[in-house]
Amino acid sequence: MIALSLALLQAPQQKADTVPPPGAVESPFVATASGFTLFGTVTVPRDAKGPVPVLLLVAGSGPTDRNANSPAGVKSNVYAQLAWRLAEQGIASLRYDKRGIAASRGGFDSSMMAHTTMQVYANDVHVLADSLHADHRFSKVILVGHSEGSALSIMAANDGAPVAGVISLAGMGRPFASVLRGQLAQQLDSTALKMYDTSMTAYLAGRDPPVPAYLAALFLPVNREYLKSMMAFDARGVGRLHCPVLILQGDLDLQVTLADAEALHVADPKSTLVVLAGDTHMFKIASSRDRMAEA
Repeated sequence: MIALSLALLQAPQQKADTVPPPGAVESPFVATASGFTLFGTVTVPRDAKGPVPVLLLVAGSGPTDRNANSPAGVKSNVYAQLAWRLAEQGIASLRYDKRGIAASRGGFDSSMMAHTTMQVYANDVHVLADSLHADHRFSKVILVGHSEGSALSIMAANDGAPVAGVISLAGMGRPFASVLRGQLAQQLDSTALKMYDTSMTAYLAGRDPPVPAYLAALFLPVNREYLKSMMAFDARGVGRLHCPVLILQGDLDLQVTLADAEALHVADPKSTLVVLAGDTHMFKIASSRDRMAEA
């Protein structure tokens, strides 16, 4: 089943569809995690006969919604497209809006965000996996985490979520501090990068250093605890998983690199590592390393 998912991602890109195909049947999904309501979409094959595998799609960072779109200007729709291609191959899926995002925004305010960590989101993944595991429509649950969602999937699986496998899509394998600094090094000169280093040390220590406008989004006080939890995340935890692991990485990804995929594979030598030629961070085909091709 993991190999089938790989084949779907390697298939030639079609026109970016926004409407489910005839072979996919979609319905709303609602679950409650720690008193918070999460909303999503379940997609099942129209001609399903008996229980089928289900993939739980865990989105990347920021305000990314269940379809991999965001108000930040990303309109890839890639999670929805993956769900539809899976349905055409007889595999179900659940994609959802993480707490505080889109339909799952609810009463999620700044005071809640100030106390939110990666563990909170990983607990949500665990709850959703439990719900799918108890649903008689499905035979087994596979976690599919994209970018930051890869880390959340590894955490949830290590916490005992009832899953038969984990698929990491462009997941970080190095400490987040290294990943973030590497991203900034592509955009900042040495003086600005040194300022970032000094400011980040102060920020993580609980202070609010003055920073230029182009760095301000990284140093919001409300995000401090979450960023600290990201800095503490150890991707080597993938090596403790007792299930098959598939690591997929695009070689034109400018946000997470081949070094991350290779580090994950080293941490779990039993895993399968596949590099997809020409794929960006959003697993879209690109013809160059232009940052604009990442959308």
